[in-house]
Amino acid sequence: MIKEKKILIIIFILLPNLLFGFESNKPKSNYEIIDSLFQSYTDLFSGNQVLHKGETVKVEITSHPARWLLYDKLIRIIINDSCFISNDTTKNINHTYEININNVTVNYLNSKDFTDSLEREINVDISGVRRNDGKIEPLEEFKSKFSDRIGREDAESVNSKQYDFASSAIPMEEKTFFEEIVQPVILISSTIVAVVLLFTVRSN
Repeated sequence: MIKEKKILIIIFILLPNLLFGFESNKPKSNYEIIDSLFQSYTDLFSGNQVLHKGETVKVEITSHPARWLLYDKLIRIIINDSCFISNDTTKNINHTYEININNVTVNYLNSKDFTDSLEREINVDISGVRRNDGKIEPLEEFKSKFSDRIGREDAESVNSKQYDFASSAIPMEEKTFFEEIVQPVILISSTIVAVVLLFTVRSN
């Protein structure tokens, strides 16, 4: 009885660790990666811009499906600097930021080494300017590329289909040399042999 209790205790201790290990091996979704890259841009923006308490800031981001995600992050850091956000042109705006999301792409490529794997590439390109007292200052451009290798069976789960910017078409698995060349030759040869045998039997 005591041994059974010990075994149960060990199972309860190990099970969460095993489940955690299984979850940690799963690749991050495209949305999670893009969210992380946007956060990196936000950190860059925060480090380069000097905002003073009480200033009024206007943020404009070009039309893009991921606009809301970046806007939310930028607004949070600006508010954390004790500044005000306003889109009212009649108010006295201290700084206007015009942000351009130039590119957010997700691509899958067939792996050259492993037929059951895909090479995943996610690119983010953001630029912008700051308008202040009639002056236009370019912001530091942000170009970041994330790449990893995922299992072909994981492609559907990492695709964030509810967000167009975080999903991509999955390429068809490329045929091996055997499937593309050898297999058809064997099939044709077998067919020829079968036809020859059929005519041979009939002639006899």
